[in-house]
Amino acid sequence: MSTPHVCVLWARFGPYHIARLRAAHERLACEGLRLVAVETASRDETYQWTTEVRDVPFQWEIALPGQVYDHVSGARMVAAVTDVLDQIDPVAVAFPSYSTPDARAALRWCRRHRRTAVMMNVSAASDAPRAAWKEALKRPLVRSADAGLVGSEAHASYLVDLGLPREVISLGYNVVDNVFFREGAHRAREAPPPSALPALQDSTPYFIASNRFVERKNLGTLLKAYAEYRQRTLSPWRLLLLGDGPLRADLEIAASDGVEFCGFQKHTTLPTFYGRAGAFVHPSRMDQWALVVNEAMAAGLPVLVSTGSGCYPYLVEPGRNGWTFAPDDAERMTTLLLRLTDMPASARRTMGEASQNIVARFGPERFAEGLSTALHTGAPRSTRGLTWSARLALAALRVTARHPMSFHAITE
Repeated sequence: MSTPHVCVLWARFGPYHIARLRAAHERLACEGLRLVAVETASRDETYQWTTEVRDVPFQWEIALPGQVYDHVSGARMVAAVTDVLDQIDPVAVAFPSYSTPDARAALRWCRRHRRTAVMMNVSAASDAPRAAWKEALKRPLVRSADAGLVGSEAHASYLVDLGLPREVISLGYNVVDNVFFREGAHRAREAPPPSALPALQDSTPYFIASNRFVERKNLGTLLKAYAEYRQRTLSPWRLLLLGDGPLRADLEIAASDGVEFCGFQKHTTLPTFYGRAGAFVHPSRMDQWALVVNEAMAAGLPVLVSTGSGCYPYLVEPGRNGWTFAPDDAERMTTLLLRLTDMPASARRTMGEASQNIVARFGPERFAEGLSTALHTGAPRSTRGLTWSARLALAALRVTARHPMSFHAITE
C-alpha cells in the first residue's frame, strides 16, 4: 500500500517556506505520511527570492513552471493547481488562506474529494479596514476548511470570527530557521569584515533595518527619528537599510548623514549583516507578523519594533530584549535609539541573548507540530462537501477578482 501524501501549497517558495517544509517532512514521515510541496509559479513580482538549490528531502512540484505568479489569470491558476492535486491525490492539503485563486482551488479540490483542508492564515481583524461584502464572501470559504494553522491568537480569533471553530485552529505558522541565523551571525562576529558586502568594511557600530521600500514599512519616519538621533549624541551609530523597492529614490533624498543603503540582500548574506549589527529596528505601520524580527532575534540582537507589527506582543518583552513604539511616534523612536547607544555593550549582549531565548519557541519545528495537529483535528471534519454558500462565494470571486491579488485587504 502506498504512503498517503499531504500537500502544502504556497504561491512561491522562499527561504522561510523551505525551512518549514523540511521540518514538516521530517515530522510527517514519522507519522507515516509523505509531504509533497506544491509551488504555484516559479516567480513573482514582489519578492526577489532565489531558490535554485533543490537539495530537499521532499517532493517539489510547480503547477506553473517558468511562469510569473502575478501574470497568470485566475482561471489558468485554478486549472493548474487542480491538475497537480489530481495527479498527487493527497489525503490533505494545506494552503495559504482564501484570498488567491490557487488557495481557493485547493479548498474546492478538498471539498470535492472529501480530503482534509487546512487553511493557513496570517490575517487579524485589525490588519486593515474590512469591507462588509468581502467579509461576507470570506465566511463560507473559511467555514469550508477543516482546520486552521495560524501565527498567533489574534490570527486565530479572526478565523473564529469568520466561522472556524477554535478547537481546530493550531498555532505555529510564523517561524524562521533560527539555527541558520544564530550560527551565521556567530560566524560573522568571529570573522574579519567581508569585503564583498556593502558598508561592512567600516568597523563603526550600526543599527539595521530590513524591508521592502514601500509605504507601509514606514521608513520615512525611521529616517526622521534617526536624523534627530544624530543631533542628540556625540557618537552616533550608522543606520544600514537592507532592501529595495519603489520608494528608494525618495528615501535616499530624505536620508541624513550616517544612512547607508545596502540594497536587496540574499538570504545567505543576511546573518552577516545581523551578526555585525548592534541592534535591529522595525518601524512598519502594518505587518501581519514581520519575520525579519524573528531573524534579527535569532541572530542575537536587541530589537526595537513598532506596534504595527503583528509579532510585537509575542516576541518583544520590553526592557528584556528590546522595546516597542507606535509607528508614527518618531520622538520615542529617537529616544530608544539613544537608549541603546548609551547602554554598555554587555547589557546589549544580554538583551540579544534574551532575544534568542524568546524566539527559540518559534523555529520550523513549531510549524511542523502545528501542521500535524491541524491534520489530526481536521480529519474528522473532512467528509463534508462544498456548501451552496461557498459555491456562490467562489463563483462571485471568479467574476470579481480578475487579478490574483485583487481580494487582498492589505495594500502597499
